Amino acid sequence: MRYLSHLAMTVTLALFLSTPTHAQNPPAVSYLDGTVALSAAPDHSMPPIGKLLVTAPLRPLSREGDWLRVSMQGWTQAGAERAIYAAPGIRVLHAVLSSSAVEMLVFSEQIADPDTAQLWTKTELQGWIKTPDLKPSLRDIWARAEPLFAQRCTACHQRRIPHHYTANQWTSHLKVMGPRTGLPKDDQFLIRAYLQYHAKDADRLARAAVQ
Repeated sequence: MRYLSHLAMTVTLALFLSTPTHAQNPPAVSYLDGTVALSAAPDHSMPPIGKLLVTAPLRPLSREGDWLRVSMQGWTQAGAERAIYAAPGIRVLHAVLSSSAVEMLVFSEQIADPDTAQLWTKTELQGWIKTPDLKPSLRDIWARAEPLFAQRCTACHQRRIPHHYTANQWTSHLKVMGPRTGLPKDDQFLIRAYLQYHAKDADRLARAAVQ
């Protein structure tokens, strides 16, 4: 089923990128289902400049073979621009970058987090990823995350309800509980994202996230 879903998304992207009118209309956002390496160019010989994490919102810009050039918007904290988050003050991690990749970022508006007074900047990142698994909505990703959470996160304790904690509290909890599940890192990231997007402050996350 994941193969068929990936094939359908590949066909959709190919049709979009071959349509001449896409230059006038912003491409639709798709959501990354998994973790992928980010490159500065569609070149196997070049080392990655970072990685994109599950639920990262991506806009396709162009394609070259198996490589897709994408744009992603998010928020960075002043002095810590190597990490891009979904919203200011809410640490839903979408990208982790090398020092060299920071020079490629485009910064725009700034806001101060009312709770911490920390300065956050709206940030755009562009780069190349190879054969990504993209989904048209977050619901498609939650369809895989929810049963995984239900099956693997009740072995040691009663099942926790996502909206009992904030997104940032789930980050702290999963640092401790994630390794206990025995799941691969990618699946731990998936469960963390699912819990954060269904957390007590999920409405605030939805309002503040860059689309």
